[in-house]
Amino acid sequence: MNGERIVRTDFSRGEAVGGLVWLSIAALISVLLQVVYLGTWVTLPGGGRLAVPYTIIIAFLFNMVLTRTARLWSPNPAVAAIPLYVWIGGFLAFMFGVELTGDQLVGDNIRSVLLLFAGLAGGVWPLVRGK
Repeated sequence: MNGERIVRTDFSRGEAVGGLVWLSIAALISVLLQVVYLGTWVTLPGGGRLAVPYTIIIAFLFNMVLTRTARLWSPNPAVAAIPLYVWIGGFLAFMFGVELTGDQLVGDNIRSVLLLFAGLAGGVWPLVRGK
């Protein structure tokens, strides 16, 4: 091989829509898991506890992957950002859903703010960085 990337472009509009739908479903599942496991604590050998919000890093990296993959389906940045829109919508639904359900899924702490900004940054990065 000569090291060139081969990008397939002979797909139909329906395949592109289907790809974006699956990426959006993945975005919803990921934001749910990231919010649920944001409050992870690890018990240290001495009995102390340490907060380990690893889902902040996962949000950045996974949203980057979702947006980069969506760019393969559409060169239009607004369309390629659909999984990011879904991720943000899911985050906001979990944040404001407490009014409807009474269950607070997104805590009112700095980790939640960092998760939001990490998810946004990861999703926007492939759009502004270019190819």
